[in-house]
Parts: sequence; C-alpha cells; structure tokens
Amino acid sequence: MKEACLKEPDLLEQIRSFYDDAIKDSEKDKKYGAYIKESGAILTFKLPLKRDNGELEILEAYRVHHSYHQLPVKGGYRMSADLSPKLVEALAMLSTIKMGVCDIPFGGAYGGVKCNPKLYSAAELEKITRRYTIELSRKGIIGPAIDVPEPDIGTDAKDMAYMKDTYQMLYGNKDINSSAICTGKPPSQGGIEGNDEAWGLSIAHGIQEFLNIEGFCKKYGLAPGLKDKEVILEGLGRRGYWAGKFLIAAGAKIIGIVMSKCGIYSPEGLDFQDAADYYKKNKSFASYTKAKEVLPEATKETIMYKPCDIFIPAQKEMLITINNVDKIKAKLIAEAANGAITYYAQKMLEYKGIPIIPDLILNTGGLAVSYFEWIKNMKHVKLGRLLKGWEKETKCGILRLLGKEEEYKGSKEGPTEKDIVYSAIDDMLHDVVQEVYKMSLDKGISFRTAGYKIAIARIHRMYDDAGFLIQSFHPNHKLSYV
Repeated sequence: MKEACLKEPDLLEQIRSFYDDAIKDSEKDKKYGAYIKESGAILTFKLPLKRDNGELEILEAYRVHHSYHQLPVKGGYRMSADLSPKLVEALAMLSTIKMGVCDIPFGGAYGGVKCNPKLYSAAELEKITRRYTIELSRKGIIGPAIDVPEPDIGTDAKDMAYMKDTYQMLYGNKDINSSAICTGKPPSQGGIEGNDEAWGLSIAHGIQEFLNIEGFCKKYGLAPGLKDKEVILEGLGRRGYWAGKFLIAAGAKIIGIVMSKCGIYSPEGLDFQDAADYYKKNKSFASYTKAKEVLPEATKETIMYKPCDIFIPAQKEMLITINNVDKIKAKLIAEAANGAITYYAQKMLEYKGIPIIPDLILNTGGLAVSYFEWIKNMKHVKLGRLLKGWEKETKCGILRLLGKEEEYKGSKEGPTEKDIVYSAIDDMLHDVVQEVYKMSLDKGISFRTAGYKIAIARIHRMYDDAGFLIQSFHPNHKLSYV
C-alpha cells in the first residue's frame, strides 16, 4: 500500500522560512527583512526554436534578479523541464544568501529555459542558449556589470562559450569587458582550468574543515578527519562526482550512489571511478556487476536510508522532506545541492541530533572560482601572471642561498592558475566555516541559521552605508518584465 505523503511548501517558501528564522530575534535585521525577501526583477519570456525537422517550438524562459545590494548580480543558467518562475525566484534568493556568507561582492540571480535538454540535438541546444542570450541582451538584463550567468543543471562550459560568443557578437565592439558576460567557460574562452573540480573540492574541504573541529566532533560523536568515513552520494554531476574524487583522496570510501533512476550499494566500498565511468557511458547502473546491490528506480531511494557516516545530497532540490526524514540514518549530512533539505526536515534532523552542513557553506568554492574568473576577464590577465615570475625567482633565490641546488632546478615554474584558485578556495572555506561555527556556538543556532544571519548582516550593512534612494517602499513591490 502506498504511503500517504504530506505536501510541503515550495522551495521559495522553504528559503523564506529559513530567512525568517534568522531575523526573528533582531529588530535591526527586520528593518529590511520584507524588502530583501522579494526579488528585484522577474523576467518571463517566450523563446522560439526552429527544430532540426523544421518545426517551430515555443519555449518558456526566465531570469530573476533577486538583490541589487551588490552589482553585478550572479547565478545559474539551467535547462530543465521542472523549471518554473517560483523555482527560479527561490534559487535567485539562495544565490544572494550564498554570496553574502562567502563575502563575495555579487547580488543573487538565476534563470534558464524550461525544457528537457536530453530531448534536443546539440545544434538545437546551441540555438536555445544563443537565443536566450540575445533576448536578455536586448532587454538590458545581462552584462559584465549587470548580471553574469554561470552553468547549472542541464548546461555546461560549452553553453557558456555560446553565451559569451553571442554577447561579443552583439556588443564586443563597444564593451572591452564583454568576455566577462558569464563564467564557467572553457579555458580557451577565458575560463579557469579546474572550474568543475572546484565545486567538489569545496564540498570535500568543507566537510574536512568541520571534522577538524574538536568540539563539533565531540558533540556529535564523530571521529575527526575523513579517513575511513563511509559516504553515500546522491548525484554524479560536477558536485557529486568531484566531491567523491576528493573525499576518496582524503581517505573516505563511497559505499553508495543514488541516481535519478537507479542506485548501487556495497558496504565494503565501491570502485568509485569505475562506477562513475560506467554510468557516464551507459546512463544507468542496470547491468553493473561490481556492486553488492543494484537497485532500479522504484527502490533506489532505499540506498540513501542505509547507515553511513556522511550522506551527501548533490543533485536534487528538496530531496530530504518531512516524508522521508525519519528514514535517514547518516551521522552527518553535507548538503551539496541547492535546497536539498526542506525546512521541516531540518527541524526533525536537529531534533534527532544529526548535524547538517548547509549548501550555503559547501558551495563556497564554486562561487569563489566563478568570482575569480570574472576578475580575470575584467582585468584581461591570467590570475597570478603579474607576480608569477617574481614569486618564482624569490623562491629559487632562497633555495639557492640554502644550497639546495637540486630543489632549485626543479622549482623554476611558479604556481599555476589552478594552484592559485585552489589555495584561495581552501583559505576562504576555512574562514567561512570558522565564522559560521563561532556564531552557531555563540547563539545556540544551526549552521544554516548562522550562515543566513551573517549574510543578512552584510546585506543590511550595504544598505545602511549606501542608503535607499527612496526610503518608503511597499514590502511586496517587485519590478516585473513580461
């Protein structure tokens, strides 16, 4: 008999509920509370597509600017059949909060096209992205100083290359910074090597940072460090796949993988790379023979309910809900996907004493590398290029003085762009984790609420220091383009 399911609010209401928790005890935070919850601009438009067979199809597309407290605004560009105005608005608001936690000087935005990219050819997908870029550009919605998209579900580096190329064809002769129109591009198009890995690195390092805190481990009965930790992973996108790679490198083992239509489980540990390669080639685990359990779509969710040290939802929003939270047996949940845990599920997990490292912390590295790419494009020089030679010669000079000639000969090259970015991500994550953990400890609140409080305080400071042009505003005011 099918279990009865309770219907929860949509993701936008979930995020607003988390926001309300963060401001409820502070009159100062409530000052701009109603205003910040609303989106600054919502654009819904039709996108015509001539299919390969000659038929004309009309797609629905969106772009939301949530907050203009910092410019440009920034957020994902998604292609998904599940996309809706409310979902896009929710993800734009979440983007604002994430930028605030990391202290990255962007406002939040989000957008995309409502379609299943698997049903379109490569040529059709290129047309969709190029037309999306043209429509946004014509309306003055995107630009290096206005709104800078990045890839999300259903899009990747090649889509960002199409977006950049289209924008440059339109405005490249007038805007010297036109290559900064988007991030997540291939390195040949002004992107940064290792962009995709940065998201997984951030997840793995974020978990490691918490497991290095003695008080955190003692409170929740966790052994310090990642060595021998049993991990169950949901999703093999750029977050899930690279998180798995970095976690294994740190000594953890992946015992389960849950995908949208299948899952695999082996308590002794999976050959993660073999499993990921198999899924990439076959789009399924149906005939995979190197796992103890191979489950179809109907039962694959049971894998995420198995005992483990760390469960990482890395793909789907609102995966853990009030309807399945009681089945979770993980000792720690690392929320890599956007809004993977609902408001009421979080309350239940807190009651059960299961700690949650929220998305707004674990996504720090991905946001940071996007910021660094934007800086690189705006400055028209590779990260570290100006100081690379000086750093190299300084290091070699020290080694020469120490008489370590062999080391000197092998150290002529300075740090790569990827080395610089990874080092910065590690440093930023450490600072974010320490700041969030301290506030959580001081105020007796969850890590998520602490993160929201930090972000809201930074947004309020921007408004207080700059001042509002119009001091009296309607709390439900929003500017909509239709």
